[in-house]
Amino acid sequence: MSDELLHFWIGLTKQKFEDLYSELPRLSSIRNGKVALGAYLLKLRTGDSDQRISTLLNIPRTTLMRLMGKARDILNEDFVSRNLGTNNITRAEISERNLIIPNGLFGGEDRKPIVIIDGTYLYVQKSSNYMYQKDTYSLHKYRNLMKPFLIVCSDGYIVDVLGPYPATTSDATIMSNEFSSETKPLRQYFQQGDVFILDRGFRDCVPLLRSCNYSVHMPASLQEGETQLSTNAANRSRSVTVCRWVVEAVNGIFKQSFKLLRHEFFNRASKHAMTDFRIAAAIINKFHLRVRDREDAVQILNIINEKMLTENKLADFVIQNNLNRRRTDFLNINVNVDNIPFPRIEYSELILIACGTYQLKQARSYYGEHIRGDGSYTIEVCRDTAGNLLEGYPIPSANCRLLRGKIHSRHISRKIYFVCISYGTNVNGREAIKQYYCNCMVGRRTVGCCAHIMTVLWFLSWARHQEHLSPPAQFLDHILLTYESD
Repeated sequence: MSDELLHFWIGLTKQKFEDLYSELPRLSSIRNGKVALGAYLLKLRTGDSDQRISTLLNIPRTTLMRLMGKARDILNEDFVSRNLGTNNITRAEISERNLIIPNGLFGGEDRKPIVIIDGTYLYVQKSSNYMYQKDTYSLHKYRNLMKPFLIVCSDGYIVDVLGPYPATTSDATIMSNEFSSETKPLRQYFQQGDVFILDRGFRDCVPLLRSCNYSVHMPASLQEGETQLSTNAANRSRSVTVCRWVVEAVNGIFKQSFKLLRHEFFNRASKHAMTDFRIAAAIINKFHLRVRDREDAVQILNIINEKMLTENKLADFVIQNNLNRRRTDFLNINVNVDNIPFPRIEYSELILIACGTYQLKQARSYYGEHIRGDGSYTIEVCRDTAGNLLEGYPIPSANCRLLRGKIHSRHISRKIYFVCISYGTNVNGREAIKQYYCNCMVGRRTVGCCAHIMTVLWFLSWARHQEHLSPPAQFLDHILLTYESD
């Protein structure tokens, strides 16, 4: 195989490969050291079988396995130890990596260290060792797996990778064990006031972390008897998710850049699966680009701070007047470019309304589901624009209109969400959107909006004015054989 083709397959440029090789003097002292490094990176990058790689490199399979074993050991001992772990980064350096939005929301003026923590998966084979079989079987994934544990800065730098832990151990249990005693390494490393951004799976360990005087933030959960988060809880949840996506992006880099890590490890290979994962993490830290601040980061931060304590008065109005059940007050309209005088909003302003791009990416898919029936996009417009129905609504009805949309759930076919949007008729841009409400779990929030609301906003204010608008991945519509129901 030519050098150019090898560097393409291992995912590193020639210069980066030489830089990595130069950091491993022990590897250069063995015969075929470069071949060993290239073969191991090729295995990590492609996940190909040893037989295929030995054919590509034109060396015997037994020789290949011996060389890859040496490369793995040297990388783990000499490279990982310098590019991964709490010994290689100080808390001050973590603080320097705080991005504008996370630091503005949680770090404060003194730039407290912010880390995002999450678990991920490495799939393994079933085993005749029944104890190992039970420990690795996940009732959540219905597969055998082991769990590495990621600690990540807000710019994507990986502070450390812990594990592997059994599939039967929850994230909260892992976190509790790692911080249960003052002698634990992580308990000694992190200090009072340091910020942890977590997901809901950690909720059982939050009391322990807060008793250690850490600043812990996670999305809110529904309480018993609740069907929807309050506006305050939904807003706080959005302030967490707008920062927490970074750890999901890092998880994606592992699986996209190192295909071996998304394959099922054979039992014999499972003993070095975590070593492969840690080497991949060190390579990401050394060579991968960090997450950068968005150009509109300051604007989004200002909007979040401005809206955090804003109540959703439209939600109260809709619930008190039972508008989601009143049919005669709304008129069905098949939307075209001109028949609903909805304000035009630039795409960049829609990002500011959503406080990010996630809901906008979902909007096109929801739009595709919405028009599946007859190709039209239907919105319900309030018949009464004179103010009788809107009487009592806190925004003057003379310059305000109300529309209602129905969005099908992407998870449950029979579930429909009602979206209500009040908007001004005498102004364009995002200032024209007065308030919005959806009856989904997070639909009351005023910091950003849910994907159902954004679908209606996206279509009426921007998408319907674009040429060649089409649903995503239409080629998948007719692959499956389906039966029409009565």
